Amino acid sequence: MAKSRVAFRGRTRVALILGAFVLVALAIVWRRTIGIGESERLAQLDAKRVELEGERARLESEIRDASSRQTLGASVEHRLGMHIPTDKQVVILPRSRPDENP
Repeated sequence: MAKSRVAFRGRTRVALILGAFVLVALAIVWRRTIGIGESERLAQLDAKRVELEGERARLESEIRDASSRQTLGASVEHRLGMHIPTDKQVVILPRSRPDENP
């Protein structure tokens, strides 16, 4: 009768341990490679975010400057031909009181 189980010999054990070690090392290297790629992508996205925040601040500043009273006044006078009225052109109307109904 032959033995149904064959015991692992020293070389076989060493080969299995070495194979397992190589597989674990490859998995670690693969995971780190993915991590480095993701880290670079995150750094690029962060740089893009900082750039866009700067652009937003610049545009908000331009909007504030463009909507200032001095800029709008000059633009209205030039484009629409409007001007600041003289004292003779201004009519001040009296306020009606709320308790008076016409």
